[in-house]
Order: sequence, then structure tokens, then C-alpha cells
Amino acid sequence: MNKWLQLILSFAVLLPLLTGCWDRQELNELGIMLGLGVDKDGDLIRVSAQVVVPNEVSSKSGGGKGTPVTQYQASAPTLFEAIQKLTESSPRRIFMAHIRVMVIGEEYARKVGIYDITEALMREPTVRPDYYVMVARNTTASKVLDVLTPLENLPAEKMFNSLDVSSKIWSPTTTVTGDQLMEYMLAPGIQPVITGVEIVGDSQHSGSKDNISTIRSPARLHSTGLSVFKKDKLIGWLTEDESKGYNYIRNNVVSTISHLPCQKEGYVTFKTLRTNTKRKAKVVAGRPLINIKIKNVSSIGAVECGIKIGSMKTLKELERDSEERLVDLMEESVKSVQRKFHVDIFGFGREVYHSDPKFFKKVEKDWDEYLENLDVHYDVNVQIKRVGTLDDSFRNELKE
Repeated sequence: MNKWLQLILSFAVLLPLLTGCWDRQELNELGIMLGLGVDKDGDLIRVSAQVVVPNEVSSKSGGGKGTPVTQYQASAPTLFEAIQKLTESSPRRIFMAHIRVMVIGEEYARKVGIYDITEALMREPTVRPDYYVMVARNTTASKVLDVLTPLENLPAEKMFNSLDVSSKIWSPTTTVTGDQLMEYMLAPGIQPVITGVEIVGDSQHSGSKDNISTIRSPARLHSTGLSVFKKDKLIGWLTEDESKGYNYIRNNVVSTISHLPCQKEGYVTFKTLRTNTKRKAKVVAGRPLINIKIKNVSSIGAVECGIKIGSMKTLKELERDSEERLVDLMEESVKSVQRKFHVDIFGFGREVYHSDPKFFKKVEKDWDEYLENLDVHYDVNVQIKRVGTLDDSFRNELKE
């Protein structure tokens, strides 16, 4: 083979392998953003970026003298203009690949809507859509991202981990990632629901190290309630019990704690070990019908009254009372949403769509009206498998 031809072929094979570093970015030139806040600023979008301070989180540099994160803010007509504008105050280019939480101010969510910012982040190739979305309740996103937190010194990491753990062991909260939020806004027969976060306590020094220098922080972040959206705008909040009912219906509950009152005084506490919800829809004589079936396995956590917990009769009565309590929670949640919000946050429309697509296409535009009179049937089965390491309570044997 001709020598020149061999040389050209060699270059053709090797050149594609030499392009691996064409888009490299030096770490010491980047500002790593963990939390992104979005607020309304007149007619503009105000972006708040919670950025890691490398020297303060590095053990080698002997950090701890300042705060572990800093916050930059900028306002512009669009999200990415505001993010680029952050470089007016930040000495480093903002790197968005490690966003853990996006916090949306309540005013922005109510008046502007969250679709445009969600789509912008989904379109951006450097942003992974596995961040959690939260709504700043009764406050702004910038104030939420301004709170320093103990235990987890990176506040955005704290919010991510706190919501992640809470959604698995406490039924009133749930997680929504960026891609799930986009799906809920676009899919027929379901509207978005996002967990709220609020500032509890004295927020005057929430951004200084005073907030983490005492055992009990003056200002704390608290995940609270579920916000209800119609299309992409916030229209209200569910109470704690309504949020529990919502999560049972949506099969979001992994484990949780609940209680029932005793006949005289005190409570019996239950630990939910596992629970599973199945939803099915069918159309009967032109009317949609939703069937919700829950299988719940629990154990006794505590007994504050003198009932015979070792008796099978007592356990059967507790199982029956627990079933009624779960049905009440779900009914309360559905009726409240039907009465106050008139939107389908439970995904009943999706079930009808999957069951009978032709019927749903006919009623899709008027689905909210169908929702108000929708028949929902509940079938709950609770099994108490364990009573702990004790049988009957010793409360009645306490010394006088």
C-alpha cells in the first residue's frame, strides 16, 4: 500500500481518539451550584445560586472559619440569562451538573407558573434532572437557600437528604424530581403536587454561623404540606392529613407511624412496615369508577392504655379500626380536593385513560367536572404482624 495512503488512514483512525478533552473545565475555575432558587422580581426572574466554598469544606485546607456555602443572585427576563448574569458577582463560572434541589418561591409559583423554568432546565444538557423540586411556603426561595443547617453543613444537601428520608418514613411528604414534574405537567389526567419547605423560628441570623453555633438553631428548614398545582400554577396547599391520604392513594408511602385513640384515654401507636396501593378504573354505563385497594402490614409501636394487646380479638379490632382510619384519610383528601381545588392530582384520569382511552378522549376537556362527582371505592386490608417485645401493657400495674 502506498506510504502516504497508510499515513492518511492512520490519522483518520487516531484523530477521533484524541478529542476526549476538548470540553474540559478546570475545577478551580468553577463554582459548583447545589441549590437553585427562583423568585419573582417585578417582571423579571430572580435566580439565587447556593454555591460551595471549596476552602470551607476541604479538610486539607483547615476550613471552618467561614460559611460552607455562599449565595449569588441575579435578575433577568429569562432563567438562563439570570444564571449567566451571576458571573457579574461570582468570580467563577457557575457549574450546574450537581444541583440537588430547586426551590421555587410561592409568589413565583402562583403568579408566573413553573413550566418555563422546568423546560429550560430539562433542555440544558449539563443539568441532570434528578434534583428535587420544592416550593418555598410563605417565603422566597432566596431566603430558604440562605439558611445554614447543622449536621449537614451544605444546606442544599441537607434539604435533599431530609426530603428523601422523610418521604420514606413519614407519609405527609413526597419527592418530585425535575423529570417527574415535567411528566405531571404534560401527561393527561394528572396535575402536579410538590412538597413545601418553610423557615421556622427566627430567620434574622439564618445565614450567619450563629445559626449553627448553638444546640438548637434559631432558624430551621421544615418540610411541610403538599402544594397543589393546576397546569403549572400553584393554587393551594393540602393539610397534613390530606397529604397522607394523597400519598396512600398514589402509592407513595413506604413506611410511616400512625395512631388510634384508646376507648378511655391515650393512644395505640402503629408502625407501618410495608404498604401497597393498586388503582384500577372502569367505565360503567358511561360513568367512570375508581377502585383503590390497599394492603398494609403494621406492627404495634406503643400502647398508652390498658387494652389486652396479646388478645387476637383486640388485634382484630385494631386492624378494623386502622382500616377505617385509612379509608377516612383517603376520603378526606379526595373530597377536599374535589371541593376546594377541582383538579385531579391523584391521577384518576390516567387510570381511566389506560382503561378506556376512547372514553377519556371524549371527556378529557371536561375531566375536572367528572372529577367532582367521581365514584371512588376503597378496599383496605390491614394486618398487624408484630406487637413488639411485650404483650399486654403494664400500665395498670403501676404503683400508686
